[in-house]
Amino acid sequence: MGGKLPSDDILIRAIRNLDSNKYSLDGVSKLVSIHELHSNEVILDKPERWCLMIDGFPMIKHGLICWEFMLKIEDSLKSITQSINTVSLVCKELHTSITINCLFSPTSIAMVIAIAISIAIAIVIIAIVIVIVINNRNK
Repeated sequence: MGGKLPSDDILIRAIRNLDSNKYSLDGVSKLVSIHELHSNEVILDKPERWCLMIDGFPMIKHGLICWEFMLKIEDSLKSITQSINTVSLVCKELHTSITINCLFSPTSIAMVIAIAISIAIAIVIIAIVIVIVINNRNK
């Protein structure tokens, strides 16, 4: 917020217009936290007393919270947009990649299944041979 407090009218106009040129996210967050401090047990400095004075304006707290949210949501949306773009690029690559298409094509999957079945049959045959050999030794 700086060292000098703005006039009531300037602040109210800035809140009504959600004017981020007048206050940054940090400044708005400070206004919200200072506004929540008013208690009879707390000794208030000039900024706190100033916030209590402007408290008489209609819906000031809601306006400050709305303004703070508006300033925060921009950064959140930028972060989400970057993540969505990354996922989009990965999906596009998966869709257009020849290597991946060949790897997961029906022909490739059929070949993998055929190889797996052949290996399973070979294991069964080897197991049968082992059983026969063991039985012949025991006779």
